[in-house]
Amino acid sequence: MKSEWKVSSNFINDKKIYCAYRNIDTAEIDHSGNREYHGEWTDNRDEVRLRVEKLNLESEK
Repeated sequence: MKSEWKVSSNFINDKKIYCAYRNIDTAEIDHSGNREYHGEWTDNRDEVRLRVEKLNLESEK
């Protein structure tokens, strides 16, 4: 079972960037091989947060 969508962050060249992700299998621990990403990485956290909210609403249907 897949998890809900969440915001991931990472520091690249001293700049914090964000992307939407969810775990592919909730029975497994969170690691890079158990993640599905959506969209591009960006420095705009609010943009990614809004995308996560929309994806989670779509997943509920």
